[in-house]
Amino acid sequence: MAQLGIPKKAMQTPAFLRKCLLAVTAFLVGCSGQPRHPNHVQLSGTSNFRDVGGYLTTDGKRVRKGVLYRSDQLTNLSRNDLAALSELGLSRVYDLRSDGERYARPNRLPNGVPPSDPTGNSSEREVRPTKVPAQSEIEVVNLAVYYAPLDRGVTRRKIVDGEVEPGEFRRLLVEQNRAFVTDYREQWATVIKGLAEADSLPSLIHCAEGKDRTGFAVAMVLLAVGVPEETVIQDYLLSNRFLEQRASTLSRLAAVGSRFRVPASEVRPLLEVRREYLEAGLGTIKEIYGSYDRYLRDGLQIDDATLTKLKARLLE
Repeated sequence: MAQLGIPKKAMQTPAFLRKCLLAVTAFLVGCSGQPRHPNHVQLSGTSNFRDVGGYLTTDGKRVRKGVLYRSDQLTNLSRNDLAALSELGLSRVYDLRSDGERYARPNRLPNGVPPSDPTGNSSEREVRPTKVPAQSEIEVVNLAVYYAPLDRGVTRRKIVDGEVEPGEFRRLLVEQNRAFVTDYREQWATVIKGLAEADSLPSLIHCAEGKDRTGFAVAMVLLAVGVPEETVIQDYLLSNRFLEQRASTLSRLAAVGSRFRVPASEVRPLLEVRREYLEAGLGTIKEIYGSYDRYLRDGLQIDDATLTKLKARLLE
C-alpha cells in the first residue's frame, strides 16, 4: 500500500478498513453466480428477487404467478434489469426501508420513477405510508420499518470495534421479529389492504436484503390467503439460497475488519434468515392473539370484505 502513496497510519484506521472491505465484497459478490429456482427472477442488480406465486392454500387453491413479487433493494439495476422489470408490468412497489436507507441507496425503477424525498431521520420510523408520485404507472409506497437495535451504522461500528457479545446478533434478530408483530402493525395492514385494492397488482414488496422485513410482510400476506404455516416458513428460508454467497463473504470480511475480535460465526446471523426468527414472530402472534385470523382482524384491522378481495386477487 505504501507504494500506492497511502500512509501507513491511514491504513490502520477503521474508515480505511471499511472501504477495503466494501471494495473486496463488491468484487467477490459481483463475480458470484446466482442459484436457480423456478420463482427466482434473474436480475444482475439484485440477488433475492422472486415471484411469490405457486404455493397451495389449505383449501386447495394456489397463489397466482406474476401478481406478487419480493426482492432486495433495486439500487443497482442495469439497463437490462430495468427492461426486464418493465415486462413484469408492476403497478405498485412497497419499500420497507427507512428514510436513511432510501436516501443512501435510492431505487432504480423503469421509466424514471423517482426515489422518495426523505425528510425524516433514519432513526425515526414513519407511521403513515408515503405515496410517491411516479413518472410512469408504478406507484411507490414507502413504509419505513426501522428497528433501532439493528441499525446498520450501529452494527457496523460494533463489529469494527470488536464489541459484539456472543449471540448478540442472533438474539436481536429474534427480538426484531417479535417487535414486528406489535410495533409495525400499520405497515403490514397497509400492505395487505393495498394488495386487495383494484389495479394494485402486480406488486413488489422489498427492503434492503429482501429477507427480514420483506420476509415478515410476505409471511403475513401468505397466511392471510390461507397458505399453510410450514409453507410460509419455507418461503421465508428460501432467501438463504440466494444470499448464501454474500453472507459467507461478508461474515468472513467482517471478522477481518474487526481484527478477528468478532468471529464470522457471530456475524452470520445478521446476513441470513433462520426458522427461529420467523417462528419468534409467529409465536408472538399466537401468544397475544391466539390465532393468525384474530391477528389479522384485531391486530391489523383487516375485515372479512378485504380478505375476500385479497384472496380473489391473489388466488386461482
